[in-house]
Amino acid sequence: MEEYDLEKSINFINISANDVVIFEWKPTGSFTSFALDLNIIKENTAVDIFFHLNKGNRKMVYIRKGSALYTIGSEDTIQFQLLEALVEAVIKEFKEIYDLDVILSYENVSANIFNGFKSSVDEIIKKFKDLNIIKTIRVPCRVCNKNLGLIIKKNIIEEADSYPVPIVYNHKGHAILCYIDKNFEVRGVELVNITG
Repeated sequence: MEEYDLEKSINFINISANDVVIFEWKPTGSFTSFALDLNIIKENTAVDIFFHLNKGNRKMVYIRKGSALYTIGSEDTIQFQLLEALVEAVIKEFKEIYDLDVILSYENVSANIFNGFKSSVDEIIKKFKDLNIIKTIRVPCRVCNKNLGLIIKKNIIEEADSYPVPIVYNHKGHAILCYIDKNFEVRGVELVNITG
């Protein structure tokens, strides 16, 4: 199984609305600002689509849901699918606690009302493995001559319209296309060309 330590690897979680930060989580003792990273992300107005960004030794995942933009940044050792799953868990918890559209309908709303959400995020990160929302499968890579641990959000496979589901895994300068069936079994792996 692919090992990861979210408590040490996550740099920040940000929730913004109307170009205003309404909530930001950072590890205890972190004073790093991610404002420039977030300015890049705010330019994208697409809704309900995950976007990935590699920036130096950091990976970022973000998605716009309604009026809110949810962003997560981590060390580059964490796979994008894991970050997406973590963002989905944060969104689910946030929406259970807050009705953001109602809150934002009032004038002069203070971001301080969201401060209590930090303990919820701490709990999600601490107990992430218990949420059972990802699965690690082994895929062969003929470039590396290794079996790699590929992390997949379970809902991608469980909610697929057809099988096998294609998943691209960018790994150390090359990419492989993995075909995963409904039982999370690997049905094929191909080396793919990368452009961008």
